[in-house]
Amino acid sequence: MGEKELREKYGGKLAKAINRAIRAEIPGGNEALDKLTELAGPARHSGWKNRQGKNTAEADAYYKHKKEVVDRMEADIRRRWGVPADTGY
Repeated sequence: MGEKELREKYGGKLAKAINRAIRAEIPGGNEALDKLTELAGPARHSGWKNRQGKNTAEADAYYKHKKEVVDRMEADIRRRWGVPADTGY
């Protein structure tokens, strides 16, 4: 399996297909992504950074949840489907 098969099964670009796979294949995945969405609103409203250039408390909560929960789920899906880690480009 690979990226092509993942995208064929879940549709869309790779990022959307991975999110759909998280929701479908990982217990608690739906709730984790919903919580990330809930955290994004206050973080966006806070401006993400304060006047000193540091993350706001809301942004820290968003990044913490993404790193500790959602990124692990994404890594699991990538491992299951044989999709290499995101290079950031």
